[in-house]
Amino acid sequence: MLLSAVFTLRSQQAASLRVDQGRAVHGLFLDWLRQADQALAQHIHDADGAKPFTVSSLRGARVQQDRIPLQPGQECWFRLTSFGPELSTVLSQCVLHQLPDELTLSDVPFLLTGATTDGGEHPWASRTGYAELAQEMMLAAEEPPPWLNLRFASPTAFHSQKRHLPLPLPRLAVEGWLKKWNRFAPLRLHEDANRFAEECLAISRYRLETRPVRFGSATIVGFVGRCTFRFLNRDRYWMRVLHLLAAFSFYCGTGHKTTMGMGQTRPVV
Repeated sequence: MLLSAVFTLRSQQAASLRVDQGRAVHGLFLDWLRQADQALAQHIHDADGAKPFTVSSLRGARVQQDRIPLQPGQECWFRLTSFGPELSTVLSQCVLHQLPDELTLSDVPFLLTGATTDGGEHPWASRTGYAELAQEMMLAAEEPPPWLNLRFASPTAFHSQKRHLPLPLPRLAVEGWLKKWNRFAPLRLHEDANRFAEECLAISRYRLETRPVRFGSATIVGFVGRCTFRFLNRDRYWMRVLHLLAAFSFYCGTGHKTTMGMGQTRPVV
């Protein structure tokens, strides 16, 4: 199961938070998971490699420079996604049914006013399955568009050759999506998708800006905005595979530190 759950909050007091709340949401998520299934939480925490979830930072509130000023009663939201079958089951059957009435992010108290995985209730919420997503993208009657339009809603960067790259390189985006798909999906996709992306996918236009994210004393510079990747080779099969992986990016994110609020991604028309 692929889940994207959106949680709506209401501030209980005036406060000023740093814009980078991904680490705080990450900690909150692990606390909820420990209460529901301590063994699974520990396994996910200790496991090497890609994790089967992402979190967003706090969204829906006005940002002033690198701060989020809050007034009492102000509404905002954050998002959790899961693309690991066991984790999705625990989230769906346990966590979402035993949510607290209140929570704290960075020492600021909030009322938890709602949670949904229904895309009709919130544009960043969704629930589907790997098979359903694959069928929708691979067996569609219409021709796949000759481009991928992507919105990077939170700072996105790639970690390659011991460096952080704040550039929307198609090869690195597809490589990350494919790695997570093949680790957690019941049906593997061929590694040649990486070769096709490197040779046949190119940036055609973008509207991006860089934005720093602080993790303690470290700062990572990422990019936000929109970018279009255009297919140079219109092989229908590989175009469908890459459209499938782009659709999967809505759940798995793009690039580095997606479990800390970075790389929130969605395909757009």
